Amino acid sequence: MDSQQQYEALLAKWGYADTSIEDHARRQRRARRIQAVVTFFKNAAKAIKKASARPQQLGQTSH
Repeated sequence: MDSQQQYEALLAKWGYADTSIEDHARRQRRARRIQAVVTFFKNAAKAIKKASARPQQLGQTSH
């Protein structure tokens, strides 16, 4: 029995479950969500800067 199996057997004996795989997957999902939000806001900021850099043409006519 290698050390990982001994560790899992000890956790099982004490009534604990090894959740490291699930925890790792949860952290990865959270990191992907955070990255998606950051990318969204970066793209939104770029779009706003691009729009504000264009010359404004107001459709107002002077009477």
